[in-house]
Amino acid sequence: MKPFFNPETIGRFPLNWEEITTSYRDSSELVGIEVGSLFGWLRNWMGIRNISVAFYRDPDWIAEMMDTLTNLWIQLIRQALSTVKVHFATWWEDMCYSYGPILSVKLFEEYMVPRYKQVTQVLKDYGVTINILDCDGDISELVPGWLEAGINCMFPCEARYTDIFQLREKYGQKILLMGGVNKLALIAGESGIDEELKRLTPLLEMGGYIPTVDHRCPPEISYTTYLRYLDQKRTWITRSI
Repeated sequence: MKPFFNPETIGRFPLNWEEITTSYRDSSELVGIEVGSLFGWLRNWMGIRNISVAFYRDPDWIAEMMDTLTNLWIQLIRQALSTVKVHFATWWEDMCYSYGPILSVKLFEEYMVPRYKQVTQVLKDYGVTINILDCDGDISELVPGWLEAGINCMFPCEARYTDIFQLREKYGQKILLMGGVNKLALIAGESGIDEELKRLTPLLEMGGYIPTVDHRCPPEISYTTYLRYLDQKRTWITRSI
């Protein structure tokens, strides 16, 4: 096995791991563990055209690569969580665009959902039940598979592509949400920010939602404007909850 994918590779954990774990045990901060990506990593390594073709011409190869990643994560998670209390896990996929998923729902559910389940079950064995997934674009068609697989928090919920209210209405409190604040609303300044936060008030009051801008801010939003947004958001949250 290549060293990059071998969980026993020297240096996988820092030499002062015991010292680090002690500091985590004494900390009152929330601790998370980053898992990884099944589609997103492979896409970055191969290119979108190559991975798309491979799903049809060499599906066994795709399965082998995903199994390699899954097994790597499981072994490292077990090793890390045997000594550290972790409160949540994070994932990254970025496998959607403005009109929906890059990969078909059928292939997603066949190749990815069962492997997600293997990992989330191990996390659950160690008390980790919050799995936060970062995926841009319109994620609505893939949400059922992620929820089935135990990945239950969606981020960043881009306002132009994903209807965050529709997700909450359809899945209730089974789904946790982060993001959803339309970054373009900040361009309008104080009035635009107030209007956007007002739009999201019902969702905030329902709970299970952390409001953040729904992606990186464009250059039109100045640092001063962003600080104003943070101030207005703090006031809004205090008033709403």
